[in-house]
Amino acid sequence: MAGEENPFKKALEGAEAEVRPFSREATNPTKAQQLRTVADLDLVGRETLERTPRIADLTVRDLNDLAAEFSGVPTNNPKVAALSLEDIQDIESVFFDFKVAAGKDLAQIGKGQLASVDVSCCCCTPCCCCAATDMSESA
Repeated sequence: MAGEENPFKKALEGAEAEVRPFSREATNPTKAQQLRTVADLDLVGRETLERTPRIADLTVRDLNDLAAEFSGVPTNNPKVAALSLEDIQDIESVFFDFKVAAGKDLAQIGKGQLASVDVSCCCCTPCCCCAATDMSESA
């Protein structure tokens, strides 16, 4: 036993990045997804987003915080706190336009073919913050 080499350490030499997936050098895909903006999601045309720059700059994390705020959970997110009623209506409009376009695309697909819509602004589908802000009944 004395003087024997550890075969596991020897096998892992030179593979530090693979051995330590939680090191600071490793990229965090969840963080990257949370920091995408509404503009990055490419849900609607640029002209729509140009009319609503505050909405275009919201991140997925901001939208999740908005959903939490609607659920009564304070997030202390300054971007969410600064949103007006008109901004919230614009959020619904952006996602409504996308949902309508996705529905039209799905209607074009023939029977027997698989289809999926895998774009979501936040952790749930359909987007709960957008569903919670549907102002069509009260506007």
